[in-house]
Amino acid sequence: MGRARGFTLVELMIVVVILGILATLATVGFKKYVGRARSVEAVAVLAEMGSKEQLYKLEFANFIPLRADNNLALPSPDEASAAFYPMAAGSSALESARTAISIADSTKWPTAWQNVGLRPRDSQLYCTYLTNAGAAGADTTGLKYGSVLIGTNNVAPWFYSLAACNLSGATGYPDDVSIFALSSVGSSLRVFNEGK
Repeated sequence: MGRARGFTLVELMIVVVILGILATLATVGFKKYVGRARSVEAVAVLAEMGSKEQLYKLEFANFIPLRADNNLALPSPDEASAAFYPMAAGSSALESARTAISIADSTKWPTAWQNVGLRPRDSQLYCTYLTNAGAAGADTTGLKYGSVLIGTNNVAPWFYSLAACNLSGATGYPDDVSIFALSSVGSSLRVFNEGK
């Protein structure tokens, strides 16, 4: 009758290493999946902002800034300012945690959003949003993304919408945060710092 033989220490270590590798792969895959799911929110909200801007222009022959500070006169020269909604793009809330910001009461939407009927479907937002707009000939040189998206010689009214999303837990706006952008010049969505 043979002796019962157990696993050797080497065999157990091999199993532990394999499990560690599988867990690492699963974690990386899950983070990418979560990032893609959250980027869907940005695309949907920017598309809604774009359509509201176009409808507004049809009626009033101009675009309107959709900003949390409700300033209709000038575009925000500091795109990390409180003009973003629901939080400043450079705030520790966006940089430190990839958690949704709850919007408990629909009356908390910025006045500019309410004026054009912009109401995101979810009561929680993972990204923060800003739409700058200006009249023909308005200079966008001082705007980090505006100068890229619009240029400086504007012969028509313009707008651009930004979504700042922390998809990876990175810190340091704007260099380590994914920026989704839509503008009146061209119809394609642009992404800066994709996946960060």
